[in-house]
Amino acid sequence: MTLQNLFSPLMSLSLATLLLLATAIDARGDGRRPLWVRFVRRVVVFAVLTWLMQLAVGSPLMPQFPNSVPGEYVWAQLIEIGWWMVGARVAVGILRLVVVLENRPRETKIVSDLLAGGIYIATALAVVNFVFGVPIAGLVATSGVVAIVLGLALQSTLSDVFSGIAVGLERAYKPGDLLWVEGGIEGQVLQINWRSTQIATLQNSIAIVPNSVIAKSRLENRSAPTPTRGVTVSVSTDAAIDPRRCVAALEAAVFACWLPLSQPKPTINCVGLQGDGVVYEIHFVVGATGEIGAARTEMLSQVHRHLRHAGISLGISGVAPLPSASVPTLRQLIAESELFGPFAAEEQALLGEHFVAVTHEPGERLIREGEIPEALFLLATGTVELAHGKDAGKQVLVRASPGDSIGTLALITGRGALLTATALTAVTAYSLDKAAIAAVLRARPALATSLEAQAKRGQAWLRCEAAAHKNEQIERPDMLLSRLRHFLQRLNT
Repeated sequence: MTLQNLFSPLMSLSLATLLLLATAIDARGDGRRPLWVRFVRRVVVFAVLTWLMQLAVGSPLMPQFPNSVPGEYVWAQLIEIGWWMVGARVAVGILRLVVVLENRPRETKIVSDLLAGGIYIATALAVVNFVFGVPIAGLVATSGVVAIVLGLALQSTLSDVFSGIAVGLERAYKPGDLLWVEGGIEGQVLQINWRSTQIATLQNSIAIVPNSVIAKSRLENRSAPTPTRGVTVSVSTDAAIDPRRCVAALEAAVFACWLPLSQPKPTINCVGLQGDGVVYEIHFVVGATGEIGAARTEMLSQVHRHLRHAGISLGISGVAPLPSASVPTLRQLIAESELFGPFAAEEQALLGEHFVAVTHEPGERLIREGEIPEALFLLATGTVELAHGKDAGKQVLVRASPGDSIGTLALITGRGALLTATALTAVTAYSLDKAAIAAVLRARPALATSLEAQAKRGQAWLRCEAAAHKNEQIERPDMLLSRLRHFLQRLNT
């Protein structure tokens, strides 16, 4: 018995109907399957459906619709329409494989959707011609006139659509990229659709930019080739100051910053000489766009601090010459420091008589880890790095700037320093050794009470330092004060 005898036209149509219904129901789960699985399933369904149609109506391209049962003719026509639609889906699946590879950027979806639309339009015309036997020559001619009318009415929309296609083919950006559009729009690309590109701006809003505007505007993809961002800060200084002094102070400010990346190395360039100021540009790189504001604030804060302590005035546009800036005196440094600032004015003056000015070249160590320092230091200019460990295990914890003091707790507690202090730039500092502290206490014994109060405040700093040591035991506040009192007693004996 042949297949033609085994499967009657009615049975073939019934099986084809069941296959089409199952395919329609299963279509909801297509989006969860990989692209190649969807394509294979469609090809298999199309092949089986073609075989069943061959048994029922002959060639699907030249169907002979049966009419032995009432309604069988219309039934066969519906199945034939289903066959054409499944064929169209197979063609679209082939297109997806060629144009939109798995896990590729979404912008190519615009192109593939346009081509898929063309396939479905061609399928609709084929259904009219082959299923219903209606000549399509006149219909095509009429549709051309309609297309012209619609094209004139939808010029702006079509401009956006074809601009979106051009943007998709060029692939200048993709969803997730940080994009800057000429005109001041900057943010992360959320979606690229037929008409527009949606951008989540830095002001927590969504900008919808027509694709025609995108195609005509100057763009910057700030996520390519890397997400790092370059930042430039301009500083104008007093024109009377030697640029070498200014560059040295700016370098110290750069070294004191944490947020700029160390590679590529920040650069400082003199870009302008005017009578009312010398202009410098500091260029550095941050890891992401979200760090730009904080990094710029940190850089400007350190620049102001280092220029002030170097006695360098900022330039003022249209004002020349500027009054000379004075370098902060030792008395001012003591009053503004976190360590000695809370002391009474008389105590600060007494301490100031015993500080000794010292200088250190870049790379010199002021304090060595594990050793008890002979003096504490109050920085006047330059930047000092405080780090734990050596070589590959080195961990930088603090970069001290003018006005900061270092070595205080190690000197007071009589224990080895937890950190190594190294000059990153040329450093000017004031030192206060044990003998000087003893002389001050003999002249003013009440100062011991102030030192105890400062030691309590310093316990938090000691805790931060000790956190760098995984096996280091952090001293309790009462133990710290006990060490301090023992230290003061030894100085007075």
